[in-house]
Amino acid sequence: MEASSKDGQGEQYLFQTLALGLELEENSNHIATGDGLNETKRRRPSLSQRLGLQGSAERVASPGSDTSSKAHAQSPDRQTEAREAFDTVGSDVAKEELSLGRATSSHSPGPNTKQRGPKIECVEVAGSDVYVGTSNGYVIHYTIETPELGDSTVPEHFKVHTVNLKLGAKRVEQIIAFPALCRLVVLCGSTVVFYSIPELRPVSGSLMPTIKGVSCIAFDERVSRSTASATSLCVARMRGINIYRMGSELRLEQEIAIENSVASICMYGGYVCLADTETYKILDLAKVRTASVEEGQLVLLPTQQPHIDPDTGRVVRPPRPRTLVVGPNEFMFLTSSGEEDTTLGVIVTAMGEALRGTLQFSTYPKAVVYNDPFVVAVFGNGAVEVHDTRSPEQTLSQTFFGDVTAVPESRRPRKLCLVAGLDLNTSISRPEVIDTSGAATAAATGSPNEDGSGAFSPSSLHHHATSDLDTTPWTEALGPSLHWRRELIGDGDRTMADVQAGRGLGQRTSSNIIILANDSLFMLTQRPELLRIDLLLKAQRIEEAVLAVDSALASDPSLSAQTPDVAYCLQMAGMICLKNMLVDDALQYFRRGELDPRALLYLFPDYCEPYLGQLLVPFARIPMAAGLRQIFYEIGDVHLLAERSAKQLSGESDEQASLLCKTLEHNVLEMLEHYLEHCRLQMQHHDFQSFSPDAIPVIDTALARLYAENSHSNELRALIEASNNAIVGDMACKYLLESQHYYYCSLIHISQDDPSAALDIWRRILQGEYEDKRFGGLPEYLAYVVRIDDQKLLLAEYLWLITHNVDASLQLLAHLSDASVMSIDADIVIRYIETEGHDWPLRTFIERLISAGHTRATHYMTYLVNVYVRQIRDYYLKDTAEAQKRADALETNYRCAQAEKLSLTFRAFLKEVCTSDEGAKLREQLIEFLGCRPPSYDPAAVLKCIEAEAGEYLLVERAILLVVMDREDDAVELLVNKYGDYAEAELLLLKPNTLVSLAQLNPHRQHRDLPHLEEAETDVAANQNELGTTESNVRRLLTMYLRIGDKDDDMAARLVSNILSKYASFINMDILQEIPDRWPFSITESFVRRGLETLNHKEQASAIERSLCQALAFDARLDYVEITSANNPISLDYSQTCAKCKKLLGSSAFVYAPDTEEVKHISCT
Repeated sequence: MEASSKDGQGEQYLFQTLALGLELEENSNHIATGDGLNETKRRRPSLSQRLGLQGSAERVASPGSDTSSKAHAQSPDRQTEAREAFDTVGSDVAKEELSLGRATSSHSPGPNTKQRGPKIECVEVAGSDVYVGTSNGYVIHYTIETPELGDSTVPEHFKVHTVNLKLGAKRVEQIIAFPALCRLVVLCGSTVVFYSIPELRPVSGSLMPTIKGVSCIAFDERVSRSTASATSLCVARMRGINIYRMGSELRLEQEIAIENSVASICMYGGYVCLADTETYKILDLAKVRTASVEEGQLVLLPTQQPHIDPDTGRVVRPPRPRTLVVGPNEFMFLTSSGEEDTTLGVIVTAMGEALRGTLQFSTYPKAVVYNDPFVVAVFGNGAVEVHDTRSPEQTLSQTFFGDVTAVPESRRPRKLCLVAGLDLNTSISRPEVIDTSGAATAAATGSPNEDGSGAFSPSSLHHHATSDLDTTPWTEALGPSLHWRRELIGDGDRTMADVQAGRGLGQRTSSNIIILANDSLFMLTQRPELLRIDLLLKAQRIEEAVLAVDSALASDPSLSAQTPDVAYCLQMAGMICLKNMLVDDALQYFRRGELDPRALLYLFPDYCEPYLGQLLVPFARIPMAAGLRQIFYEIGDVHLLAERSAKQLSGESDEQASLLCKTLEHNVLEMLEHYLEHCRLQMQHHDFQSFSPDAIPVIDTALARLYAENSHSNELRALIEASNNAIVGDMACKYLLESQHYYYCSLIHISQDDPSAALDIWRRILQGEYEDKRFGGLPEYLAYVVRIDDQKLLLAEYLWLITHNVDASLQLLAHLSDASVMSIDADIVIRYIETEGHDWPLRTFIERLISAGHTRATHYMTYLVNVYVRQIRDYYLKDTAEAQKRADALETNYRCAQAEKLSLTFRAFLKEVCTSDEGAKLREQLIEFLGCRPPSYDPAAVLKCIEAEAGEYLLVERAILLVVMDREDDAVELLVNKYGDYAEAELLLLKPNTLVSLAQLNPHRQHRDLPHLEEAETDVAANQNELGTTESNVRRLLTMYLRIGDKDDDMAARLVSNILSKYASFINMDILQEIPDRWPFSITESFVRRGLETLNHKEQASAIERSLCQALAFDARLDYVEITSANNPISLDYSQTCAKCKKLLGSSAFVYAPDTEEVKHISCT
């Protein structure tokens, strides 16, 4: 057998012998009976025909040979008659002659020997079961040993069963197997019969009846026969087409009437392509069903018709037309091109559109089949051609049996059959032998470098030894010999689950084309997909190779991108694209093929040494296919690759080459970054890990540098802050410091729980020693430091920060523990703070010292009080309008509140307004410090400070200090005469035993605490003695109130009236002599009444009271007369409203103001 192809990549099919010299059954009677009908006895052939002498030379010669003598040439009709007569030789003659079917098992016929006996007409294969249809009406079941792909040894076969169809010894035209349905459909003698397989029993007629009058059959090629549980069967009968649904039973679904007989038919889904005696046409079954045949048919071209041979004058019948399915809703038919002996294969869609190229054959094929994407045809001379339907021009891809003169007639191809599927063993599992079991790692092996280091270096491009993890590619060593044997090493990572789930591209091959000879079978097997894809890759036909990979993945669910063979193809495609600087395509294929990122990093020398160093395993130790490893050595260094590519693209311009080189290098680095990101995602978020776990720190460490170089701050921060980051800190930080990426270096220290190193970098940046604009400055520093749970480190940072930024240091102070605060040398810190000239940091620091219980708390409390005094001074007494405004506002608000409520002390007022007034809060805090018992400060020092800083303003504070210093008289003088905090003075003198009284602060007073008497306003019925009230104090305070009448007569009258009403029992009646005459009687009325009630004689008291009332009434009448005489009477109606509240006066008491002429309710005045 000879085979040739148009180029090295075109050898798509392998020719292999399936069976030689099959024993075929001969008829036992001249007359065979089928279905109860007697067949006509055929004419007995002549002796020369029976001996195989007549016409033998013509059959052996090529159809194209020149035969000059017509005496030795037979017409086609006579040759046909001779062959038919030879096929029907009776059994009595056959017994006298040798049967070639049996003789071939031990003897090989010569090239000029004529075949006798029955011949193979059709074949079907399902797994290892072969069903042969003979020319004399038999179906023979053989089982064949599973052949080995590429093995020249003919597999053994065994006859299992023979079935006589009993249809008149007519040839079996077609056999179709449906393994999933366990059915065999046989067309013989215009009759379709059904058998169950593999036992070859006739199917019950009630389920699948015999169909007669059939010219040809087809099945719906949209479904797979091996898996389909039901399918459509198209049967062409005389003037009609029947569509059956074949499942567990046969059911007629559609009948279509046509005008002419059908010679060829095929079906895909809802379309049927047929050739009748007139035309080729396509039927749309849906339209035919809903409308008519005329509307549902698409006429294509006329079929070849009989013509008269001008040489012989005889009518020449044309070859039988052929139709076949060549893809989803695509069909091919054969037609003459108009040229001599030239036939065209026209491919059209179901709509009649020609989207693919036209195939050209040298002569009309005897049989033709389609095996995506190839059309295989056999010709009358026995030659077999393979045409590629994807090729736009020359479609011939491969030829078998180019010289048939050396082939015995019994071995010459006669027909082709597209079978259901043949089991086939392949011996290739991997493109290259790869040891990933780890055993080789421990062994002493060679390395790609001469120095034996195992590291990758471009210098080893042309003189590297073979790694122990790769071998010679089988595509080079084993491919040409077609004799492949499995290498036993290198499959350490292939588990039994892998073998059962999918055998990989190396074992994926199609073997469903069977070539039929008279008594032998041959098969055409597509080369393993891996070999074909590898050849495409070597030819740099990347798109075709990847398309083939995608097609394999789509057709086989057991395959995935992680399958070693698929991964190899995708990785090779990516490396070839990278070599050609097609970085986007390379990235896409690397992602799909899961190229080991450690290998890719070896193409970037800056990342290998000294950055990653020992973190990377030697290049020779990375498991990799040998062909793939070779490309790495060819590329060597991507920087050199970019330079070479830039020079090729830019020509002679050095400037353009330099710019282009930088662009290419940037693109390659960007590709590396994106691929490492993909690898990290795969390793971190998927259960299946494509790479060794050792690759995780390599990926993260390399990504850290890439992000830093490209200023991808967000990505780098996300990487560093990720809880699963595996950055090797020493390597990354060393590079980042050398390249002045200080901030990124500090982030890595933080991620690896080394805050001391990170803060050291940040301190240097804050001090100006380092410069990195990416650092967030003091806010970021503080935000991180306050989260540190290390008091020793936190204290050290505070002591440094106090020298750098006093205000910022206060934020750290709040996070120091009491023990840390107590260990601080407070005097040094205070000196640093005082140099800033601000009191509030000093106040905050001292408050923290005091709260921590510092041993010198009294000293620092005095200091703190002095600080408060200075702050209050700056807030209220500064020589600014704003300060004066604040002071006036506070004083005014207090006096208004005091006018409404005489019992309101200034201290109580501050508590009410401190939340909304910063100055009030300062004074309230100061008073609280001053009011602590026992005092934790030096009162004399504080009083001196107040008198020096704000003596005339902080009068209440001075009074408190005076009380603490046992100078209550001076305190009362300040409260009454200088400031006017009368309620505080009353508490101090008249209620010293209450908790709110300043008298409680006097350390020399004998206290009698009354916890239940905390309010200034105390029930009059309370025991005055328990409050500490004395007659002398009441008299003293009353006298002081009478003296302030010169300054504020109204306030004095109110204060005196309040004292007289509350403390009448401590006052004698002679006090009335001191009451000014200008004051109204109402001020002393209650006091007088209470005094009179104490008189012994009630009548005298009543008379006095009566006289007083008469006097008051007389005064009132006089006032009334004066007012009415000075003003006219006023009249009011019920619509009159109050001038203040705007409500109706009604019958309520009212007041008229003559000056403003306003009328108000008495309650509104």
